Amino acid sequence: MKNKTFRTLVIISFLILFAAFFYRFLSIPVWDYDFWWHIATGRYIVENGHLPHLDPFSYTSELSENNNLFPRFEALVLKNYWLSQTIFYLIYKKFGDAGMIFLRAIILMLLLLSVWWGLRRDKVKFYIIFLCLFLLSITVFSFTGERPVLFSLLFSVIVFLLLDDFKKNRTRAIFLLIPLMLLWANLHAGFMIGVIIIGAFIAGETLDIIFKRTSYTKKELFILYLTTISAILVLGINPNGYDTIFYSLSPDFRLLIKGSQEYQPVFPLYWSRIRSIDFDYIALLALSLITLVSRAKKMDLSRLILLLALSVMSIYALRFMVFYVAIGILLIGKEINHLIENLLVSRMNEKWQRLLPNVFAVFILISSTVFSLGVVKFEWLRFEKAVTHSVPKGAVDFIEKNRIEGNIFNDFGFGGYLTWRLYPWKKNFVDTRWLNNTVNKEYEWIYNAVESVRNKNAPEGKPPLWKRLLDHYHVNLILLDTLGIQGGVPPLLMKIMENDEWVPVYADLISTAFIRNTEENQEIINEFKVPKETVYNFLIIRAITKVISTGNPAYLRDLGDIFFKTGRLKDAVTAYEYAAKRLPRFHPERRRIEELKEKWDREGKIDVTK
Repeated sequence: MKNKTFRTLVIISFLILFAAFFYRFLSIPVWDYDFWWHIATGRYIVENGHLPHLDPFSYTSELSENNNLFPRFEALVLKNYWLSQTIFYLIYKKFGDAGMIFLRAIILMLLLLSVWWGLRRDKVKFYIIFLCLFLLSITVFSFTGERPVLFSLLFSVIVFLLLDDFKKNRTRAIFLLIPLMLLWANLHAGFMIGVIIIGAFIAGETLDIIFKRTSYTKKELFILYLTTISAILVLGINPNGYDTIFYSLSPDFRLLIKGSQEYQPVFPLYWSRIRSIDFDYIALLALSLITLVSRAKKMDLSRLILLLALSVMSIYALRFMVFYVAIGILLIGKEINHLIENLLVSRMNEKWQRLLPNVFAVFILISSTVFSLGVVKFEWLRFEKAVTHSVPKGAVDFIEKNRIEGNIFNDFGFGGYLTWRLYPWKKNFVDTRWLNNTVNKEYEWIYNAVESVRNKNAPEGKPPLWKRLLDHYHVNLILLDTLGIQGGVPPLLMKIMENDEWVPVYADLISTAFIRNTEENQEIINEFKVPKETVYNFLIIRAITKVISTGNPAYLRDLGDIFFKTGRLKDAVTAYEYAAKRLPRFHPERRRIEELKEKWDREGKIDVTK
């Protein structure tokens, strides 16, 4: 194959691949729970001309009894993202869902193109680049939330490329590091990743200089240290100053993020089946291990330190996985290229060395074409919200149309959308910012229908804790997601379904709204009361859908709970048995199955084993 034809095939293959990636990014609806409070904050900033000092969106935070135990954390969250929130709001106000979807797609495409450019600069073979981009795209597809972290993901790669370019070529492009870090500090608190990248680079280069593995002129050393130190210093030019850096290292911060799934170790999530195994991530970990074993002595020390740091961070917390994959591909792409060249290509005869690139060129052309056809066939460009997944548009439309007054207790995931749609007329109970530790704890007690903090059941004659808290906050409306993010029907939902004090007045696949059964609400109840069977049917459909889409057997447990609650004991046992087979050993489903069988066999009402 002539060189011109070969280059043409490769160029066309990558163009098709990037077009397919862009189309795929555009096909994903606006779904992230956090997005809505981000743009609500952006709206607040634009309309009021200043950043919020205290939480303006939750009525629970306004009460003196709920004085925030961690005010520094609240200040950081309220002000850390001000610039990205303003950008998001202005784009969403002007262009709606489509505008945000395009912005997200553009940022992610810039990320992929930056990685492609970095690998090309390192003279990595085109077929290795092709596979690396596929690995990265698979990871990115699961981290496509419309959040300021998108900027952190892109900027982390650019920071690495700027530093690496200076190491290789001594270019003045490194001066861009200073305005880049300044901008990053006002977009997202993830600029801490940039600090880690710069720190690893400086540590590695300094050690290499000491051990004479590299050399710089005095002028180059001056530029290197002056630029990197300045890039760190400008991070203090943001509404929180350096407090973001100091607080992220404090015990308080570790305490507050302890229960967040994003900060949980990756492998326990796999073991518990809460998250499906990310085979792309596992593949990169394996390649990183191979690289460390075979190429550690030949790698640049700064790259080696950064690879080790990001590997450990990704294992320690799910949040860092996508950063590890994006930068890790750049770190090991060059090394994998060396291994393949030395172990395979160099041992082939001249004929095969000429033929192999042509074979790969045809292969990636076919692969990219098939992939793009599959994307176009199975993905639709709708430019809309994820109303069947995470955005309770129908329920909020109902609340707004009927002007249901009084305080609301809402699922924390719905809090941001409630704020975006209903503020300042109605404020939420809590949202995914988790700003107030006292409110968070009370939310958990209500959500989990806790009878008593000290005992399993409330003392005789005393209302259960969850009911007392709802009364205390004068809650008139309850809005719940039908299933939890990690599985589990909200215990409160199951409790109030059998409680005459609350009546379901709205239900769809993802949300259910209950109103307090009072004389003032009788008009709404009479007009909109939803049969309980309808609510349970939505729960069943959602759980089945989740089992199919995620493979998480926890949703099989949810099916068992729903069937048990509705008296469908045979179906309950079947669902529990399937859950028990797929969940780790000693899971409570096994005990529930035996209890059900013993109970119903003993009472002779039904043979649940058939």
